[in-house]
Amino acid sequence: MTQQLFDDHEFDALLKKQVREEHQRLFSERRKVKREKSRRGLFLPPLDGDDAEPDMLPSEKLETALAESKKRRQQRP
Repeated sequence: MTQQLFDDHEFDALLKKQVREEHQRLFSERRKVKREKSRRGLFLPPLDGDDAEPDMLPSEKLETALAESKKRRQQRP
């Protein structure tokens, strides 16, 4: 009886460890994907009235939008 309880306790501890390791692996993988998306600018919201080429980088789109905004402000009376 004592051996059965000891074996059950070892099994539970092993199962908890495996679940914890799997959870940590998934968390790390999601964090890595999120970091990469952020680095590539995939979380940036689309620019309103975006007339830029679709194959432009988000930073180029932003610079184009800022330049157009600056032009419009300078043309105001």
